[in-house]
Amino acid sequence: MKLISPMTSIDFPNLMIVVFVLVDDWYQRQIAPLQMAHPGVRPRFSDSEMLTLALLMDYLPFPGETQFLGFIRANYASWFPHLLDQSQFNRRLRQLDGMLEQLRRSWVVELGGVGETHLLIDTKPLPVLGLKRDKTRSDF
Repeated sequence: MKLISPMTSIDFPNLMIVVFVLVDDWYQRQIAPLQMAHPGVRPRFSDSEMLTLALLMDYLPFPGETQFLGFIRANYASWFPHLLDQSQFNRRLRQLDGMLEQLRRSWVVELGGVGETHLLIDTKPLPVLGLKRDKTRSDF
């Protein structure tokens, strides 16, 4: 008798595609109609791409944005040809923080989680305690 797991895994490229499609559909429905034209050059790296990478960062066990962006650059550079450098990415991500929260809340509503008493709100493990050895002798 073969047991079937209730959860199935999805490979990372397909996960990226699914998340991007969901994010971009939400963005085009909710945000794009409200956006006013800004002066200057239009960004080459879209808000949908930024939000997608921000969500994907939560699913991968990288300790920080630097390692995550390095992974994306090394393995998926052709998918994100206009990926921002580290400081631009951080700055743009902070600007979109409110929009990211709107996206997450809209997904909770769409999934019927409004009246729920328990919700999984974060998937990224955080280190709670880091053990380090005490210094046993002086360096002098």
